Amino acid sequence: MVAHLRAVKDPLLAARAAARLPPTSRVRVTHLGGALDAHLEREARAEAARNPRYRWLGAQPRRETLRRIASSHLLALSSRSEGGASVVAEALMADTPVVATRMEGALGQLGADYPGYFEVGDEAGLAALLERAESDPRFYGELESACALRRAEFEPARERTRWRVLLSELAT
Repeated sequence: MVAHLRAVKDPLLAARAAARLPPTSRVRVTHLGGALDAHLEREARAEAARNPRYRWLGAQPRRETLRRIASSHLLALSSRSEGGASVVAEALMADTPVVATRMEGALGQLGADYPGYFEVGDEAGLAALLERAESDPRFYGELESACALRRAEFEPARERTRWRVLLSELAT
């Protein structure tokens, strides 16, 4: 999980969801993101102390963040509201499947038919997706395939072309 500690990101949802998983689960949430809210920082530290499935690493350099995304089996986006999370694009480009809240930004990036959605704030729904991704290879494969289909949308060359077109339209 990559999200700064601020309320709109619902940054501890993944930790609480992981705590619901059965004892046999090997799911671990590694959370990268700076503390932008002192209250949430205290909560993150407390959660990490009591929840062996959760580690909060704080803000990390971009290179380390990208490395962590690429070495993860799954990226969780728990935001309550988002215009379009750059971390989703980073995960897609790193071949890391995503589970995300069903909200406009994620729907715009991943499509309405994406199989890895849970409802905003739904701890149990996220826990179910985490457990399913861990235990059901077919479902995990669906997530991988769905992400691979969307990857081309985030290719840097394609984005540069889209920016050129948009800027030329604005200039006329």
